[in-house]
Amino acid sequence: MKIRNVVPDTLKKRIADEAYYLLETMSKRRDIYLEVTDNSPRFMSNVRQQDIAAYNSVIPAVYHSHALIDFLSLLGREEIIANPWEYEKFIINRQEKMGDTHGWHWGDYPYSVIWIIEVPDVSYGDLLEAVPHTHWNKNKPMVNEHLIRNPIHTKAHVNGDVYILKSDTTLHRVTPLVKDATRVIINMAWERARDKDREVTHETFAFRE
Repeated sequence: MKIRNVVPDTLKKRIADEAYYLLETMSKRRDIYLEVTDNSPRFMSNVRQQDIAAYNSVIPAVYHSHALIDFLSLLGREEIIANPWEYEKFIINRQEKMGDTHGWHWGDYPYSVIWIIEVPDVSYGDLLEAVPHTHWNKNKPMVNEHLIRNPIHTKAHVNGDVYILKSDTTLHRVTPLVKDATRVIINMAWERARDKDREVTHETFAFRE
């Protein structure tokens, strides 16, 4: 669900400026495959939450904004809170080389807001593909089986888009770049209040170390 028009352009610019600064000063390249999602690839650079939080400016303030959390709770029809694990609240990702991709995966937490800072033309690839109403069994993810059994929804975005994703029950990926180009996003994730004490494993954290 896009919420582009809900967010002021001035705030989107401040977030974008901060994301570019942090990418230039703190990003690390990752080229790995994750077994927990059937060895799907992660080819990109990112800035970890702890580095973003240490900078302590716009992105953490937006994430903890009562107005944003109340808005998400209204849309989700349930109380939503900051996720309890200290290292998976927000992350900045950048793809820039042919073949860069964020392969098939689910989120550990149910509600994500994705800020599209920069995205290339659709001819370069890097499209969002999503399979809603799916379940992540970390011991047996069965990604290909989900893809065979369910329709894949494909979406394109433009600079400044902001959208909400039900990430724990939506198998999704960003398709590989077919040419060198730049895609920059910020991913923020929240938990349900009723699940604040549930046990969550973090096998994908290797992608963020």
